[in-house]
Amino acid sequence: MRPVILDTDIGTDVDDLLALIFLAKAPGLHLEGVTTVHGDTLLRARLTRVVCQKLGIPDLPIVPGIKESRSGHQIFWPGQEGCGIRGLEEASVETSISAPQFLLDRSKRYAGKLEVLAIGPLTNIAETILTFPEFKSCIKRLYLMGGAYWKDLREHNIEMDVAAATIVFESDIPITAIGLDVTLKIWWTEKHLERLRTLPDGLGPMLEDQIRGWWRFLKTQGNHPHDPLAALAIVHPELFSFTTCEITVNKDKDQAGKVTRRDNPSGNVLAASDLNVAEADRLLLNYIAP
Repeated sequence: MRPVILDTDIGTDVDDLLALIFLAKAPGLHLEGVTTVHGDTLLRARLTRVVCQKLGIPDLPIVPGIKESRSGHQIFWPGQEGCGIRGLEEASVETSISAPQFLLDRSKRYAGKLEVLAIGPLTNIAETILTFPEFKSCIKRLYLMGGAYWKDLREHNIEMDVAAATIVFESDIPITAIGLDVTLKIWWTEKHLERLRTLPDGLGPMLEDQIRGWWRFLKTQGNHPHDPLAALAIVHPELFSFTTCEITVNKDKDQAGKVTRRDNPSGNVLAASDLNVAEADRLLLNYIAP
């Protein structure tokens, strides 16, 4: 089993919740823990605990991480985080250890084998790199949802903490980056929700409520499964087209959050440029709601 840690800003866009379910269910992966980032990380951690209880992994380590961005960017907080989730106040989480310390400890436990999926701003990952330089050589690979590598677009996770993203991309850690170039290719609608709502132990109704809440916020009748696609890349990289490259994060105020790709066979980043849309869509749904 491949040990994996999820670093997430769960509770805002519903795709973090979908990615958590994916990792918990994916054969061949063993979810070692979750660290939360950006804003009220304790609330995000409690929300994660409630979901994990419904997933049958009530004792999974869940650690609230860093609240503020390194770049000083204002926290994106629509206000619907946790709405409709019962049991948040009673949910217990680990508060005796920091997220960077937890990431380091697990990376040493599984030296050279631990993989990390980061699907929020990269604040926790950057702080771990700076505080514990040995972390860089202990993890096998960092997967992330963030950036746009062929499109001239800002992406939320990079924009929310440009300073952290710069540290991570310049760290020489092997990175697989799934950006908007591919995640915008899939759109989930009522057809997908028909399957998702059937999940047992109260997970289906909760997931439907959270999805519909996100749709109301977006004023749409669907959403892109950005984060689950980054999780899918862990177990099915053959569905993606990748280019090996180096990434620079733009720090200019009017361009902050955009990234520049420089193709380099010796680069540390595999940036996804395309994917098998039909098969990725099918497998995502099958993993999350078999």
